[in-house]
Amino acid sequence: MSLSRNHLFCLSLVVFSLAILQLKCGAQNVPDNFDVQSKDEDSPMMIGTYVGMFGPHKITVSIEKVVGKTVMGYSIVTANERAFSGSWQRLPEGDFAIVAKEPSDHKEDGVFTLTIDFETRALKGYWESLKKPVEKVTLDLIAKKFKYDPKVGQYPQASKKLLKAADVENLLPNELQIMRNEIYARHGYSFINEEMQKHFANVDWYMPIALDVKTSLTQIESKNAELIKRYEKYEAQYYDRFGR
Repeated sequence: MSLSRNHLFCLSLVVFSLAILQLKCGAQNVPDNFDVQSKDEDSPMMIGTYVGMFGPHKITVSIEKVVGKTVMGYSIVTANERAFSGSWQRLPEGDFAIVAKEPSDHKEDGVFTLTIDFETRALKGYWESLKKPVEKVTLDLIAKKFKYDPKVGQYPQASKKLLKAADVENLLPNELQIMRNEIYARHGYSFINEEMQKHFANVDWYMPIALDVKTSLTQIESKNAELIKRYEKYEAQYYDRFGR
């Protein structure tokens, strides 16, 4: 007996739902050192970093380790880095299904329910809170490896050459702020400042990977950041005083 495409689609949905249910049940009791041996040679393909939107913010999800049926990694968004661990399962069509939870010792911890497309390595699914009654956050992330690039941004000169007063003294306060913070953004800094979070969420090249990047800055970048900061303070006082 042959099955129609609608029947096959419905069957796939049922299989996927059962797989997620099984993973969720298992994820509730997965200790951090849990190992189950698996012979799936494709499972290392899950390892990597994935970037996209988490509501209005940029998020990076990093799958660090796959041991047997256990998956471990972390996410970073809005200056908040949280580890997660859970279980994975191979779906009939070849994709990977993952359910992984954060430690639950923080009020904003939650559970990721994800699939990774075997062909495109796109990561899709959602995050839901463990404690707070908030809506699920839909995720549609792409596989991307972080790479420092001093040439990106509106003001790449801040990472490429030592700036002089003439390079910054005529810039507006918001221009100075963006110029300085682009230095940190190029190194993957996850911003605390909400204004900068919103700004860089709309920047294609930006990828949050770290809570502190000061030691990653070049000498040129460190000196330029200090110079720009001085002019930010001066310009803010000047504009407040004269109403420019």
